[in-house]
Amino acid sequence: MNDDTPRNRKHATSRRSAPDHERRDFIRASGVLGFGLATSALGLRPGTAEAAEPGRRGGTLRVAIPAAKSIDPLKIDSAGAIAIVQQVGEYLVWAEPDLSLRPVLATAWHTPDGGKTWIFELRKGVKFHDGREMTADDVVATFERLVNPKMASVARAQIPFLKPGDTTRVDHHTVKFTLDRAVGEFPYYTQIYNAVILPHDYAGDFAKNPVGTGPFRMIDYKPQQSARFERNPDYWDAGKPYLDAVEMGLYGSPQPMILALQGGDTDMMLGISSIDAKPLLAKPDIRIARAHSSATRLLAMRVDRKPFNDRRVRQAVALCLNREAMLKVLLGGAGELGNDHPIAPIFGDHIRLKQRHQDVGRARRLLAEAGYPRGFEIDLYTGDYLELPQYAILAQQMLAPAGIRVKLRVEPLNTYYDHWTQVDFGLTDWTGRTTPSQILSAAFGGHSEWNAAHWKHPGFDDIVAKLEASTDPHQRDRLANQAATMLHDETPAAIAYFIDLLRPMRRKVKGVEANMSQYLDLTQAWLS
Repeated sequence: MNDDTPRNRKHATSRRSAPDHERRDFIRASGVLGFGLATSALGLRPGTAEAAEPGRRGGTLRVAIPAAKSIDPLKIDSAGAIAIVQQVGEYLVWAEPDLSLRPVLATAWHTPDGGKTWIFELRKGVKFHDGREMTADDVVATFERLVNPKMASVARAQIPFLKPGDTTRVDHHTVKFTLDRAVGEFPYYTQIYNAVILPHDYAGDFAKNPVGTGPFRMIDYKPQQSARFERNPDYWDAGKPYLDAVEMGLYGSPQPMILALQGGDTDMMLGISSIDAKPLLAKPDIRIARAHSSATRLLAMRVDRKPFNDRRVRQAVALCLNREAMLKVLLGGAGELGNDHPIAPIFGDHIRLKQRHQDVGRARRLLAEAGYPRGFEIDLYTGDYLELPQYAILAQQMLAPAGIRVKLRVEPLNTYYDHWTQVDFGLTDWTGRTTPSQILSAAFGGHSEWNAAHWKHPGFDDIVAKLEASTDPHQRDRLANQAATMLHDETPAAIAYFIDLLRPMRRKVKGVEANMSQYLDLTQAWLS
């Protein structure tokens, strides 16, 4: 990684909304344009991003996105569904590429007690698409829905410290969150992808009743086919958005999206793998934006079932992976090596673990000690999305010399997501998070519904809780290293690399860049 990548992450227990330059000092990490990293086989060059130009009004932007199982904001868990909802609804804050927080529906926030209580001041004059004013009642109702166990929201696993009844109205434009423990980075959690602010009386069925405060109104939605949006003329950020309309096409796999982009039937793709991006590099009318991220792939192993109930077997799987080769072959060098924990370099936490490298001989010895001297057979499940199928093939080849005979089960993405936390051996894409605690808790927390490995350790949960709460850099460094070491040793999942996210688009598309979480903000998009 290039040394000029900012990684000096700072933390604050309490802050009020500050001028932009102060917010940028709040937390810094990798930015969109860290192209000094591995100019690489991908051929992406520094300065690929378009220089800022004044936006031009009008036009319809066509976007190709992956299929969406559901667009109910409470239940969305796929990149395509999130992209649809983010045009209609908005969050209290937005994490910028340098991990500073941009005020959106909140204009200020602070904690009076070191992170256990958070006060958010709301933007005034914001209207929902049905003409009603957004108030504290709507924010309270939104978060109460997210944590209500009867609502089956996937967000509950991401904000376990917020309980029903603990989001309250202070006045018409002020909301108080009372957490069950201190969380120093709580403002980031208000941007988890389910947390778009909906009206207090939202009754569900977002596909038929899509209402939010966002820059676009959804006027048509055909499940698994398309979504169409038109400009919100009453948007609170006067003059935006620039586009008249947005059309999204939903696709079941990457290749049709690439063909649509090459053929001029779409203007941009939400995301693309490095492998799939190669044919686009020679297209002069297409540019590929790139963002460092904490996005990764978890090769999860069910620790409550044989053969992965033995730690030595899980470590053997991790030792079979040639991470350097995977980074080169699967990502064209556009990423960084992983070490079987999800604390990515962009967070700025300096993890001092010795890098795990391929060692098939040691893997064989561990398997023999665990009672598998001849290896074993196992089904590996994954979805047909980005580079996951190619990753699975490489893993199959790399595990074979140790005697682990893998049968691949590459499924349509929706099918895989129907049972990804139940399979014994699964490869899953994890979108980038804005804090390490978010993915540590969601992927490996004992309470989490997304803990695909079913690995539970009270000591780990305690470390993550302290990491969430801490604002002391030295304490955070110690806790992050403890969490990383525990996961590295226990190996509930092999994590081979972190990914630079790519977003291809025609050069006429302006005001859009890649995003560390694959989020899609079209507020400033325009067509030249």
